[in-house]
Amino acid sequence: MNSLAQNWLGDPDLALWMVLAVLVWMQLGYPLVLFLSGLQRIDPELYEAASLDGATWWQRFTRITVPILRPEVYVVLVTTTIAGLKVFAQIFVLTGGGPGNSTLVPAYFAYQNFFERADVGYGSAISSTITLLVLIIAGTMLTRQAREDG
Repeated sequence: MNSLAQNWLGDPDLALWMVLAVLVWMQLGYPLVLFLSGLQRIDPELYEAASLDGATWWQRFTRITVPILRPEVYVVLVTTTIAGLKVFAQIFVLTGGGPGNSTLVPAYFAYQNFFERADVGYGSAISSTITLLVLIIAGTMLTRQAREDG
């Protein structure tokens, strides 16, 4: 039991992993709901017909489930990517960017430059870069989805 009694957020080697565990736990519900609702859209007769044709479980998964769930996959990829790039509150509350700079993420780095260092120009540049990166990623994913759908 003593092995569990350690400073999980104060150890530079563990802090980022612990914050990541919290973020995964926070973000897990939305994708699960989307995937479960997408799975309910799939007609069971498709699986039955594939089984009668001799398809293995892997072939049914890759040729029926994955193509039908493609819209949900794109939505989850876009939303989790955006959520990952704008992580701030969790870092601020859990570690404050530390220990050292082991949990320093771009959004928190922009905050530090804006408010702690009073370097508004640099903080603004970081925030603009994050916004541009989110727009590029979202635009690329949405364009790719539209191309595959139509």
